[in-house]
Amino acid sequence: MYAILDIEATGGKKGEEDIIEVAIYRFDGKKITDQLISLVKPDRKIDAYVQKLTQITPKMVKTAPKFAELAKRIIEITDGAILVGHNVDFDYRMLKQEFKKFGYSYYRETIDTVPLSEKYFPEAASYSLGKLTKELGIPISDRHRAAGDARATLELFKLLLDKDYHKNIVKKENKKNESTSTKFLSYYEELPNSIGIYYVFDKNKNVIFLSKATNLALNVRKMLMGKSNLSNKIRMGIDSIKYQVTGNELISWIKENHEIKRLKPSLNETNRKIEFPYGLYIEIKNGYKALILQRFRKQENGAIIKFTSLSLGQKLLSLITEEFELCPKLNEISKTEKCLSYEVGECFGACEGIEPVQEYNSRVDQFMEKIQLEGKSFLIIGSGRDIGESSFVWVENGETQGYGYYELNHQIKGLKRIKERMIPIENDPDINQMIKGFLFTEKYKDLINL
Repeated sequence: MYAILDIEATGGKKGEEDIIEVAIYRFDGKKITDQLISLVKPDRKIDAYVQKLTQITPKMVKTAPKFAELAKRIIEITDGAILVGHNVDFDYRMLKQEFKKFGYSYYRETIDTVPLSEKYFPEAASYSLGKLTKELGIPISDRHRAAGDARATLELFKLLLDKDYHKNIVKKENKKNESTSTKFLSYYEELPNSIGIYYVFDKNKNVIFLSKATNLALNVRKMLMGKSNLSNKIRMGIDSIKYQVTGNELISWIKENHEIKRLKPSLNETNRKIEFPYGLYIEIKNGYKALILQRFRKQENGAIIKFTSLSLGQKLLSLITEEFELCPKLNEISKTEKCLSYEVGECFGACEGIEPVQEYNSRVDQFMEKIQLEGKSFLIIGSGRDIGESSFVWVENGETQGYGYYELNHQIKGLKRIKERMIPIENDPDINQMIKGFLFTEKYKDLINL
């Protein structure tokens, strides 16, 4: 199975681009069995050069889904498939880069049609997609748009499969399938593609490893097929695997953190301290309160929020800036000389000293009030394990007490009902930090103050 893809991006410095359009055709070697075509709302501006090349404008992507909304669909349509693209390294890097922003390790094997074209069409004048397809008589519409380029790549790939007399391309797919048809297949073939946590047991029924997973089947498969020392140790010691669906990432993270400390699996770092190398700080610029993301520094006031990675910090700072209508230039998200948000009417002019300081700082104070956990008690309502079920995480007086599930609202009305359904955990500063950040991920359904 193949997944023919093409991606258009915002442009910019390598590693800082965002996807603005994606097209994927799932291809079984004979016909298209599934497809995904969508614009994507980026977190950064689209370069002028890219707008001219692709004709994709900021207005077009303004109401498009964000990558996080398409992520599950992308995982599904490429599951068990080899990614095929023209200069596929770029498309694959962009996917991995976007998934990494929310802590997901995306892995697929790839086939690049450029070297294959060089091999099977040695007389071609050029191997750029536009010129090569024209020379081969392959019709291409919507050049430099994801759907048009992906469809042209698909037609090119069909020709390459026909020219591949020795079936080397198919052999690569068969080799991939054989590698997954090992004795380890039974451990993950029945696992769901759901968010949860899995436990690896040895022959003595002891848990030797456990981990959260955004996709249980995919994560376990990757773990068992990996080449790391940890994967080798797990393969040597595994006797069985059990799992629990959690319904959402926050509970997976809390449960993993809690269970490692409770069970002390031999292959987990049982005494690990979660690292938060980046922090969000307030700096005064001409009277305005700017939110600045920097490496964690020990100072009297400390960080407002701490982050496990730079990409997570950047993502959440963008969400905070958008939600509270703050200035991206003041918050150092935008590195341009002029504030583009002000020029298009999305910034009220703090960067130019136009907006009154008091009005701007009042919105920063609103953010500070939202992020303040001390003394607050509330429930974070999220997705449940099944349709019709919801989950909750209970924070009381700024400390996380536990989590649980319910089907009807009256089942969590009052502290007594909450405690009846709650799985308690020990208070952990690391969890409280993660909850601060989670409040801005837009991944929960509701926040109920108690």
